[in-house]
Amino acid sequence: MKTSGRAGLVEEVFFRYLDARRTFNLALERCALKGWPDRSAAIRNATQLQELYFSQLSARLTHLVLQEGSDDVNWLDYTNTFKVHERLQDRWSEHEEQTLRLSDSAYSQIESEISKREAAADPEILIEPFNMAKRDPELIAAGHELNDTTFALDRKLAL
Repeated sequence: MKTSGRAGLVEEVFFRYLDARRTFNLALERCALKGWPDRSAAIRNATQLQELYFSQLSARLTHLVLQEGSDDVNWLDYTNTFKVHERLQDRWSEHEEQTLRLSDSAYSQIESEISKREAAADPEILIEPFNMAKRDPELIAAGHELNDTTFALDRKLAL
């Protein structure tokens, strides 16, 4: 179902932002694996966990649009991707979480997979591969691309 008005714009822009984040995440995985193939399980777990977080945010936004409707007044505060992300992450209520879990079995599966991957995560083992990846020209270029994309998307949301 296509959402109209300001809600549709916020939804479309934020989904494009998440796609850009996914592209960066894939570059991070590739770059980290180059020098640390022996840590591939931990690296892949971390990047797949990030993918699940993106899916979680996407489902939350879709749910929010359905709950609040597409009335432009409800969506005027979302003037950049940070504000949308902040609403879906930091200001997401327990009531909204419970409602979404009960109404969307796929979301419940995402939540379950997040819990499993978080339990298997070993942040200490990722420090060296991710630090090395930060110096990789491919990741640096992907970071610039993500910044450029985010800036362009934020301009679309600016009032």
